[in-house]
Amino acid sequence: MKENGIQDMEQFYELWLKSQKNEKSDDVASQSNKENGKQIHMPTDYAEVTVDFHCWMCGKNCNSEKQWQGHISSEKHKEKVFHTEDDQYCWQHRFPTGYFSICDRYMNGTCTEGNSCKFAHGNAELHEWEERRDALKMKLNKARKDHLIAPNDNDFGKYSFLFKDLN
Repeated sequence: MKENGIQDMEQFYELWLKSQKNEKSDDVASQSNKENGKQIHMPTDYAEVTVDFHCWMCGKNCNSEKQWQGHISSEKHKEKVFHTEDDQYCWQHRFPTGYFSICDRYMNGTCTEGNSCKFAHGNAELHEWEERRDALKMKLNKARKDHLIAPNDNDFGKYSFLFKDLN
């Protein structure tokens, strides 16, 4: 997996399936050529591949409504909706906890919880948390507009608390 740059088991499985399909189709084509001496062409050979549901974020194609609903409600997909590669470089502070106020104990110099404290440690962190919340809301609205999130889906795992004021 490491040598081929494969990130997860799903990607590994998809590559394996493709290799199996290629081997089978090569065997069938060569066998029919041997039997008839020519290639048999079917109308489906020239048909355009149509995809009813395509997720541009994940690059996944689904061929049924049920499969699509399963994909857009998966944790892996939802993580992609809210996460971008630039996130790790543009944010300086901890991920917001949902309590958008400054820790009184931190301001007094007595907070012993450190990174596990649910309140912001200073104005800069609180301001960043509010910016992140706004950025995440924009990502959610875009995903809903593009039908990448079901309109009635409000379960976003670790991001759920950010949207408790949305309906």
